Amino acid sequence: MTDRSGKAPERQFQALNRPKRLSDEIARQISERIATGVFAPGERMPTEAELAVEFAVGRSAIREAIAKLRQEGLVTTRQGVGAFVTEDPGAASFQIDTDGLRTIEDFRHVMELRMELEVSVAAMAARRRSRAQLEKVEEAFQALKSRLERGEAAVDEQHAFHRAIAIASNNPHFRDFMQFLASRIRVALSVETERATGGRDAARKLLREFEGILTAVRLGDPDKARRAAWFHLLRSADRLGLRGLQGWEESRMTLIGENLIPVCAPADPQPRKPRFTPPPGACDCHAHIFGPESRYPYTRHRTYTPPDALLPAYKHMLATLGIQRAVIVQPSVYGTDNRATLDAIRAGGPDFRGVVVVDENIDTAEMERMHEAGVRGVRINLLFKSGIEVSDVRRLAEKIAPFGWHMQMLIDVSEFADIRETLGRLPVDVVFDHLGHMPTSIGTDHPGFQEMLSLLADGRAWAKISGAYRITSASRTPYDDVAPYARAIIAANPERVVWASDWPHPYVNIPMPNDGDLLDMLDDWSPDAATRDRILATNPARLYGFEESSF
Repeated sequence: MTDRSGKAPERQFQALNRPKRLSDEIARQISERIATGVFAPGERMPTEAELAVEFAVGRSAIREAIAKLRQEGLVTTRQGVGAFVTEDPGAASFQIDTDGLRTIEDFRHVMELRMELEVSVAAMAARRRSRAQLEKVEEAFQALKSRLERGEAAVDEQHAFHRAIAIASNNPHFRDFMQFLASRIRVALSVETERATGGRDAARKLLREFEGILTAVRLGDPDKARRAAWFHLLRSADRLGLRGLQGWEESRMTLIGENLIPVCAPADPQPRKPRFTPPPGACDCHAHIFGPESRYPYTRHRTYTPPDALLPAYKHMLATLGIQRAVIVQPSVYGTDNRATLDAIRAGGPDFRGVVVVDENIDTAEMERMHEAGVRGVRINLLFKSGIEVSDVRRLAEKIAPFGWHMQMLIDVSEFADIRETLGRLPVDVVFDHLGHMPTSIGTDHPGFQEMLSLLADGRAWAKISGAYRITSASRTPYDDVAPYARAIIAANPERVVWASDWPHPYVNIPMPNDGDLLDMLDDWSPDAATRDRILATNPARLYGFEESSF
């Protein structure tokens, strides 16, 4: 269907919004037609004269609009022929026109982009930042603080702070895009800063927002960093007159991660015998007991819901594999409620030990009771919600040191900066969960993995070769891509390595493995039977105190 001019309706442009610069509005409408395919890649555009008639403007405005589109990579011009849509307009450079930030709706679009980007960047910076990068963030904050306390605008200092955070994320694409974004939202930042610095109280509030982000990054707490960045951007929206945006409710960040909690598959109930016979005193150094949920309820702040995995089923698996001893590790779904773990190790008897999750406020009497029950370590979980943050590491280490407990770290070593500097100086042994929990696609040469190996080689840390299905790119055993990692760990120091099943394998997103197959993988990874037996029996006896005559 066409109108009287013979043009299809979707080719017609809207009446111009006169308060905006005409060339910008013309370019916007044409770019929308290109983006939606109305003007196809390689198609010749209407002539200057045709567009001037269509928009009812002079040719100079059309020329300016075409020049803008050419700069953005959406059109090309050919001398004497005209303008054409580029062959791949989707690959055109991303643009935010500073001069186009004129209305509340313009600011809203930019703020929505910032919201989703800066929250993630802050979390990554908290998890990955190095000490040197943290110093740069601290310096940027001090410069910002100095300007705001003098009652001055601090637009450049805000830019510098956001850029320092982006650099600390150790993702070059975030870094570069944040730099691009910051250079094009100066209008929004200027308006916001002008309103925020209109009085001392407003300036103090703005400063506290940035201080919240800094504190979270300093502590190495990704969740706290997300919330701090979220809060800052909510207040930024308020200052720009965007209060009440849909999807920007104060409660949203609190609810993130709680709306959909996946249910895990159960462990294979029919474990197979391994192809070799484990030595006397062989130990599974990492397993969980779940439920019954009616007696041991899960925390609301969890990332998965497991089915019941009770002690009798676990003992059946151990007996089938020929494993005598076990270590029950507190899972994240219970937070700091260790009742299910403690009850399991008590019921397991002298061949069971435990690793718990506690906070820095635990008293000595409670720790003494836990030690008597068989606890020999504290777990720090920085991958899944468990109530423990990286800022607690040293305080907890000092508290557990008199008991001879170790600190078990569930971290991705590729995202944890300064591993040797941060963890190597603790007054207790450090145990790395699940081969360092680094995806195999990253490679064994990654600095984080190499730092972990160096701590093992120096006898300052231990590693569990377990949870191979958590880092593999394969879907079924024997997870061949994990072998180089396991062998590198064993080669670094075979006296500081232990094996674990990770039964009942919670939160696994590939087919459930059989525990016999998992133990057979150790036979592939270890260079000889003597080393394999050391990993299964001798090393765990030393780490978990099984050589003690009593608790």
